[in-house]
Amino acid sequence: MENKVIKTIKSRVSCRNFSNKKVELSKVKMIAEAGKMAPSARNRQICNILVLRSKKYVDKLKALSMEVFQRDCFYGANTLMLVYAPREDRFCDTDCSCILENMFVAATSLNVHSCWINQVDDMFNTEKGKKLKKSFGIPENAKVVGTCAIGYSEDPSILKVKERKEDFIKIL
Repeated sequence: MENKVIKTIKSRVSCRNFSNKKVELSKVKMIAEAGKMAPSARNRQICNILVLRSKKYVDKLKALSMEVFQRDCFYGANTLMLVYAPREDRFCDTDCSCILENMFVAATSLNVHSCWINQVDDMFNTEKGKKLKKSFGIPENAKVVGTCAIGYSEDPSILKVKERKEDFIKIL
């Protein structure tokens, strides 16, 4: 018998075709809370999660994406969860990544689709991006390691778990 958590992990896929349907606030809070419960190096809890649900703020970030990358790198998602920590901390990437993974798994368990977006820090390193980052209250020295874009797929039938390479795991 397979464990429900393992089944959820194995069923998670990246969604790149979000619909306009908003994720319920109660689910957003549960997903963020799951992120908060991630392990952190020496339990220092150096990371933060910024949830953008307001159309005004999401649209500002999407506009920056259009300017920097000439595309909406959020695939139409209307809820974005930015995970950041002090750039100079050696555990910045590791701790933020643990938070992101918890949120992806939590979203899947709640029948919410997600996608890891990793370009936001690059966008915030532009002149306009620095101003937007500041307006969001993200410290200047913070690195946005990733964004958990969440929502509901426009066409869930195209979301498929990808095959994994055969020699992925080695046990000695």
